[in-house]
Amino acid sequence: MPKMELEISPEVYAQWQRFLASEPAGRLIEAGQLGDWVALGFMSHVERYLKKGTPLSREETLRREKEQEAAAARKRLSKPQKRVLPMFNENDQVTASEVSRLLGVMPDQGQALIEQWIVEGFLAPGSERDGEKTYVLGKAWMTHNLAANRPSLNVLRVPHLMRPLDQLEDE
Repeated sequence: MPKMELEISPEVYAQWQRFLASEPAGRLIEAGQLGDWVALGFMSHVERYLKKGTPLSREETLRREKEQEAAAARKRLSKPQKRVLPMFNENDQVTASEVSRLLGVMPDQGQALIEQWIVEGFLAPGSERDGEKTYVLGKAWMTHNLAANRPSLNVLRVPHLMRPLDQLEDE
């Protein structure tokens, strides 16, 4: 019977060892089909690998997983939260009156929503602006959802456009 040799990484080898200890692998070994099964499985996916290129790198896989987690988290938001989230595209902080105005609710209802969202971790207290309390996205949203919500974070900055207007007039 012909044999094949493969060079694989230690991580893949460890995965293979875990698979060999499983019940499905045991049944394939008993039937004498494990080698054929692996080779046929590989050959059936070669076309897909050739079309899509090599398998994703570990970093790319992790990046995609984080994007999927962020998308799933955004789907779990309530309708009012989904309406408030884009407010952070323009400002890092929002006030209760801005939230109330956006949602079309009375200020006390807006404040009640904000307090609930603080408990849930969606928002966190921020500094004061013009004598009014402000709120920022909660820590969880700052870590995995803010970049997805604010595509402008991924845009290259043009230094001369970021200077104050009075500095540009002097030139």
